[in-house]
Amino acid sequence: MPLPILSEKRLPHPIAAPELVAYCDPHDLVAIATPAHDVVVYRINGNVAFTVKRRDPEAEVTALGWKGDGGVLAVGWSDGGYGLYAGEGGKLLGRGSVRGEVEEEGDGGLGEEIVVRGFRWMRFSAGGTERKRSDSGFGDDDSENDLSAEGSDLFGNGKRVADSKGSIEILTRSIATLDVTSVLPRLSAIPSHGMRSGADGSRFASQAATDTVFESAKDESSDGGVDTLVICSSDGKAHVLMDDMVKIGSCEIVGSPLLQASHANSGSHAILSQTADEQFHLNTITLPLNTLGGPLLHVIATNTKRIQNLLSYIAQTTHCITHDYTTGLQYPSRLLANIRAEFEEKQEGDLVTNLYHLALTGMFSETMKEWLVDIVKETNHKRWDQAVNSMYANISQHLFVHLKPALDRLSIATTTLRGYARYHEDSSAFEVPSELFTKMLDGIDSIRITSQELLLVIMDEQREFKAFSKWLRVMIDIGIAGPGTKSGDETEAKENPNLEYPLLLKYVEHTMLRSRLARFVEDTGTSPDLWEMSYARTCNAVGKLHEMSEHDDEVQIKDVEDANALVNLPALTAYLSENVRVALERVTAWQSRMLTPPTSIHILTDPETRVLDLQVQVQASADGRGPRAVTRILLLPPETRQDLLLYSFPSGVETESPNESIIEDQPSSYRHRLDVLDANFHSPNRILVLGRQHTDSEGAAYLVSEVRVSADGALTPGPSWHDLSAHRGFLPERMVVGGREGKRVCLFFCNGGKMWVALDLAALGRSTEVDEAAERIEVDNDDGKDDEMIE
Repeated sequence: MPLPILSEKRLPHPIAAPELVAYCDPHDLVAIATPAHDVVVYRINGNVAFTVKRRDPEAEVTALGWKGDGGVLAVGWSDGGYGLYAGEGGKLLGRGSVRGEVEEEGDGGLGEEIVVRGFRWMRFSAGGTERKRSDSGFGDDDSENDLSAEGSDLFGNGKRVADSKGSIEILTRSIATLDVTSVLPRLSAIPSHGMRSGADGSRFASQAATDTVFESAKDESSDGGVDTLVICSSDGKAHVLMDDMVKIGSCEIVGSPLLQASHANSGSHAILSQTADEQFHLNTITLPLNTLGGPLLHVIATNTKRIQNLLSYIAQTTHCITHDYTTGLQYPSRLLANIRAEFEEKQEGDLVTNLYHLALTGMFSETMKEWLVDIVKETNHKRWDQAVNSMYANISQHLFVHLKPALDRLSIATTTLRGYARYHEDSSAFEVPSELFTKMLDGIDSIRITSQELLLVIMDEQREFKAFSKWLRVMIDIGIAGPGTKSGDETEAKENPNLEYPLLLKYVEHTMLRSRLARFVEDTGTSPDLWEMSYARTCNAVGKLHEMSEHDDEVQIKDVEDANALVNLPALTAYLSENVRVALERVTAWQSRMLTPPTSIHILTDPETRVLDLQVQVQASADGRGPRAVTRILLLPPETRQDLLLYSFPSGVETESPNESIIEDQPSSYRHRLDVLDANFHSPNRILVLGRQHTDSEGAAYLVSEVRVSADGALTPGPSWHDLSAHRGFLPERMVVGGREGKRVCLFFCNGGKMWVALDLAALGRSTEVDEAAERIEVDNDDGKDDEMIE
């Protein structure tokens, strides 16, 4: 029976590599890496959903992976970095690198070769296993389910006394995971005002993207579930993360990773790797689900992720402030440079003296009149006025709307972690010194007091500029009408009472050529000694700025060592970033001790054996000791293209000794009647096979068939489902199986990935149900016949 065809698609570019195809099961999206190193995401009907552009012209895609719910697409790049992109529109959510530890050690040669080889998300659940209770008492799913079913008994008539301890544990979990920031208004998108948007800029460019970054994850900790992301790198490391961005630690595996697999009801994560001598190894990482799913780690992971995102938000805000200051003064600086050059060439003094003379006497020099009438004039004055007022308004908005709310949220997250560090300082529950978080708060307070001082400076300078701009417009009108003429005198007499001469003279003398904003927002490019910075020294520098008078600005500022760095937002942001880096590295070091070294099994096969698929399944054990996880490896030996080998290894989910050696089983083999091109698991007990059959008349026929897997790993033949030869000119090379319950899909690629045909595998399930019903009827009939013969 042919399978229903969902779509046929011809791609404009081939696939960069066979493994660089990822199927999103919930949303039926296909992510494909092109030779141009972009990632194009197609819908199952062939339409383009969105595109992820490459990081730089030389970056290549090394790995692709979808999160289980389809909300995140992970892309690995050839520079060792990886990006997490929104599954709906491709907006950048977060980024990281697998080279950080190597680069810190200074091994640049090795670091350049390390890239991401694979991603694997899994939400582990305790629903299908009998997990043991943790020492802290959290993670008892039975008690949680009882509470949800009869929650009124908690404070009711005292029934179900046996579950009171579990109810108290759930209440403790609820209090520990309470998020006080949920009542705060959401953070606003950061307008770039023409600044070239970088990686962080695209994360906060729109309100929807900003909400996606900062949205609170659903509290699913009550069901004992743990969301993990395992990133395998080419240097033989498996990096374990929670909540997409929170690094738990890394494990050393044998060889370079090829495939990953896991199961929601098993804490075992399987990684198939290959060593330099082309030998395969099955590495099993047993994740401590009880610990990872506990309320303490939930709070730490949530606030760690929040700190990382808020720091990126603050850094982007600082970049925008610097950009607005630089661009806001570009046009006025060109006009002022023009008149300064004229005065210098004609030896008529400096600009400040001439403007002072004009403001106090009302007498125009010929050079000043030409500049005002011919150069500045009404049009350029409007541009000048708009540029400077927009600069002050934009910086004020960044400080009020973006920086201050982000600092408040960052303070809450940091204070929360410091509280836990102080509470557990005498135990191993959270071995991170609270002084590291105090240092982070020191950096936050330094930025906060500097931003307050910056707002005061903006208010003063903007009032001065408005007075100067109003006076300058009057001087332009008088210059056009003619100084000393009746029209000019009338204009001067009319406007003079409305001019604030103290403010405009102050602006001309102190602000016009050198704004006081420069020391706060100008990126000097220097690297101050971050460890000598502190909140106390910043307060001291701000106090000195208050004490100094305007006429001896440069003299007084020298009384404060590194004063520019102490009140400079880019430098203070770097100071905060360094404190955050040190604290989070210490948190990661503590978390990494939770991970146990993985076990490894050497699989004795021919070096040229081809790996087809990897699967982890949970089965009921024959001895009644509870469910067990079984890892299955599907291989194709080089001797013949018809033999399938299936290795089955128990993962030891419930083994009493984690160091217990696992005896390698002999593989199950099955000789297929076709030349196998590709094969994948498409259900726990079925393998989908793409095969080729040679014929004398047509040359070759490409068929899709099944091989069934029994509980003990034995392979038996299944029916043939589809003949791809019906698609003219389609010569399939490989396939990708994906989808969800009720809609399983298989994509067959040909011609180097330039075309695909998508088949509906859900028809297999419907046909299987019919076949099973027919078999039951046939068995019943046979039983009836036997009974008649006995009679």
